[in-house]
Amino acid sequence: MQSRCRCSVIIPTRNYLHFLPRALGSVRMQGIADLEILVVDDGSSDGTWDWLASEARLDARLVPIRGAEKGPGVARNAALSMARAPLIAFLDADDFWWPDKLARQLAYHEDHPETGFSFADYVHFDACGQLHGTCFDYWRPGYIDRKSGGYAPVADAEFELLAANVVGTSTVMASRELLQNANGFAPDFQSAEDWRLWLDLAARAPVAASAAVTAAYLMHPASATANRDARIASMREIVAPYRSRGEPAVRRALRKADARIAIAEAERARELGDKWGALRCHGRAFARWPQRRIARALAADLAALPFPARKT
Repeated sequence: MQSRCRCSVIIPTRNYLHFLPRALGSVRMQGIADLEILVVDDGSSDGTWDWLASEARLDARLVPIRGAEKGPGVARNAALSMARAPLIAFLDADDFWWPDKLARQLAYHEDHPETGFSFADYVHFDACGQLHGTCFDYWRPGYIDRKSGGYAPVADAEFELLAANVVGTSTVMASRELLQNANGFAPDFQSAEDWRLWLDLAARAPVAASAAVTAAYLMHPASATANRDARIASMREIVAPYRSRGEPAVRRALRKADARIAIAEAERARELGDKWGALRCHGRAFARWPQRRIARALAADLAALPFPARKT
């Protein structure tokens, strides 16, 4: 193990052995020697632990950890408690990094030690390797300079991230001390525990972002309605503490956050075949945040309604 450690990379995994070598390879490809790679096997049954043990014999930077089988948030927290470096980078086992991602982000944090955490854009891809655009292309956060590939501070970061969580966990680098002070990822959240943490960190320290694509995110098939229900409930719980605040920036952010919750409710209604419910939820979203994308969803809902045929 290197005596000096600039960065601890945390990778949670469960039965993702078919993806893990690619993720781990993308870390090794960064060309940063003085780091540690903490991989938490959260109860895999596909041979992950044995594979990690063999890899650790070849790479002293790799530290396999047995997880408690309680999900990725708890797994990340377990690794965080063991991390040695002052900076933490996260990577999900089914994602991977672009070359030079780590070097550029480390350089920014080391030049700007006041930064609590940073994030960047990422591209979506499916199981067939087909690209589906980037996160920032979809959400178009106006506070990020899309023409610059460098990291820059985000003004009013907490409120911007309340309005729309555009933070991809696999692009994040954060201060270990700040993460520990915030108690890491909330273990009692069934979903959206990452959004809660980013808001907490943004309330404590400056945030920086880059328009550069630094990671690739695997899109999985549409989640079950039960999972969507858990996410909607978590989103409502995260937003609730802000409702008593009267600052204009908070009120503006809440309107957008409420629109996002309504969109999630519309998607759930579509999954259940409730076409009128989807229309109502998209209408509520559009009233709070009038966007072309929501208007197109409204039009699709109208077109899908079972209007009776006209008599001739």
